[in-house]
Amino acid sequence: MTSTQASLTTSPAQQKDALSARTGLRGALYQAEATLRSMRAYGGVILASSIFQPIMYILAMGLGLGVLIGDGADFSAYGAQSYLMYIAPAVLASTVAMSAGIEFTFPVMEGFKWRRKYYGAQATALTPAQIASGHILAVCVRFLVHSVVFIAVLYAFGAITSPLAVLQIFSATLGGLAMGLPIMAYISTLREEKGHAAIIQRFIMMPLFLFSGTFYPLTNLPAALQVIGWISPIWHANELGRVLAFGQPTPLWLTALHAGYLLAVVVISWRLVQRIFIRRLGYEEWRGRTPGAKADAKRQARVDAKETAAGAYRRSEGVPPVRVRSGLLTSMYSGNIRAVFQRGLSAIRNNRGVIFISGFLEPVLFLTSFGLGISPMISGVEAADGGTVSYAAFIAPALLAVSAMNGAIFDSTWNVFFKLKITKLYQTMMSTSLGPLDVAVGEIFLALFRGGIYGLGFLGVLLATGLVDPLSALLMWFTALFIALGFASVGMAVTSFMKRFQQMDWMMMILMPMFLFSATLFPIEVYPQGVQWVIQAFPLWHGVELMRDIAFWDFGTMTLVHIGYYLVMVAVGMTVAAYRMKKLFLR
Repeated sequence: MTSTQASLTTSPAQQKDALSARTGLRGALYQAEATLRSMRAYGGVILASSIFQPIMYILAMGLGLGVLIGDGADFSAYGAQSYLMYIAPAVLASTVAMSAGIEFTFPVMEGFKWRRKYYGAQATALTPAQIASGHILAVCVRFLVHSVVFIAVLYAFGAITSPLAVLQIFSATLGGLAMGLPIMAYISTLREEKGHAAIIQRFIMMPLFLFSGTFYPLTNLPAALQVIGWISPIWHANELGRVLAFGQPTPLWLTALHAGYLLAVVVISWRLVQRIFIRRLGYEEWRGRTPGAKADAKRQARVDAKETAAGAYRRSEGVPPVRVRSGLLTSMYSGNIRAVFQRGLSAIRNNRGVIFISGFLEPVLFLTSFGLGISPMISGVEAADGGTVSYAAFIAPALLAVSAMNGAIFDSTWNVFFKLKITKLYQTMMSTSLGPLDVAVGEIFLALFRGGIYGLGFLGVLLATGLVDPLSALLMWFTALFIALGFASVGMAVTSFMKRFQQMDWMMMILMPMFLFSATLFPIEVYPQGVQWVIQAFPLWHGVELMRDIAFWDFGTMTLVHIGYYLVMVAVGMTVAAYRMKKLFLR
C-alpha cells in the first residue's frame, strides 16, 4: 500500500493525532501565545489596573478605614505592624481572584459561542486539551504580571517588609486559578450566556470574597459564616500571603493545608476543563457536525410545542397601520419606547426570581460582612448632629446608593455592549421605525425597573433590622431610582464608544475608587481638605450623602446640590447616548 493510499484510509481522528504528536507540549504554548496576543489589545488596562488597584486600596482601606479603626484593634498578634500591613497580602490575593472571574467567563464564551475562536484552533494541529491549557497559561501570565506590579507598589508604600513577600506572586496566582478554573469548567458547558456570569459574580464570587477575611480576621464573624471562608480559595490564598508577607504566626500543618487545598482544586478543575473541551471540540466535529445543533433543535422543539399547546401564535393578516410622526426630533424618536422596554422584560421573564434575589443580595452581603467583621474594631461613627451611630447604620444608606449604581451600570454597560456588539440587536431595532431616543430611553427604563426591584429587597432588610424607619425607606427607594437613572444614562453613553468587552476594565477602574472613597465605608473627614474636594466631585458621593440626608433626616442646601448633580447627569447622558445611537446606525 502506498503512502497516498494509507493516508486515504486513515480516519480524521488518526490524522489529527499524527499532527498533534508533532506539536507535543508546545501546543499549549502556541495557544497561550495566541491568547496573549489578543490580550495585547487591552494590555494597557491590565498594567494600569495592576498599578492603580493597590494604590487605591492602600489609600482607601489601609489609610482611610485604618484611621477610623485607629487603636481599636491590635494586629501585632497576627505579626502585622498596622492595619494596612495586615490587609495588603489579602487585597493582592482578592484582586487576582476577582480578575479570574472575568478572564474565565466572557473570553471562554467568546471562544465557544460568540466568535468561535476555539473551533478555529481545533482545526489546526492543536488538541482540545492543549487549547484549554493554553488559555489557562495565558491567564496565569496576566496574574503574574498583576502580582509583580502589585507587590512592587506595596513595597514602595512600606505595606510589606519581608523578602519572602515576593513568593506571593505564586500564592496569589494559585488562589486565582483555584477560584477561576471551576468557573471556567461551568462556563464551558454553556451553549448560551443568559446572565450566568452575573449570577456567578453575585452568588459565588462576592460571598467568597466578602467572607474570606480580607479586611478583618475571619474569627470576627460568627462560626456559621466562617464556614464560607474555610471553603473559599480566597481565604486560603489570603492566609498564605500573610505568612509570606509579614510572617503571620501559623502552624506548619495549617500552612500546608492552605497550599494543598489550592493545589487540589487547581489540579482537579484543570483536568475537568480539559475533559469538557474535549467533549465540545472532539474529533466528531471533523465529520461536519455543527456545534450545538442538537441542543438548538431540542430548544426549538420545546418552543414549538409550547406555542402549539397554547395556541398563542397566529399570523396576522393584512398590513398593520403605520403611524408617521412629524415635527421636532422625528429622526430621533418614534414614540415607541414601550416596545423596547417590553422586549427587555420578555428577555428576562424566565429568570425573574434569580434577578430579584441577586439584585439585593450584594448590598446585604456587604452589610453583613462589614457590619459583623468591622464593627468589633470600631466603637461608632460620628453623626452630623454631633452624636454617634453604629457602623452598620452608617454604611447602610451608602450601600443602597452603591447598589443603585452597580445595578444601573451593569445593565447599561455589559448588557448594552452585548446587544450592541455581540448580538447586533440595536442594529436590528434601528431598521424598524424605532429611533435612537426610543432605544436609549427604553434601555435606561429597563435598568431602572431592575434597580427598583433591587432597592425594594435591600430596603426590606434594612427595615427588618431597624436601621431605617418606614418613611425614610420609601423616600430612599425613590432616591435609589433617581441615582440609578443618572448612572444608567451616563453608562449607556460611555458604552456606545467601546469596541471590545475588555475595555469594561476601564469602567471598573472608575467605579472602584468611587466605591472606596465616596464616604461609603468611612467618613471623608479622615482625609485632608484637598482630598475631600476631589472626593466631592464623584457622582457616587452625592448619592451617598443624599441617602444619608434622608436616613438621618438631615436636609440642607447640599441636598439640593446633590439632586442638581444627578439632573445634569441624566440630561447629558441621555443626549449623548441618543446621539451615539444615531451616529452608529442611522445614515
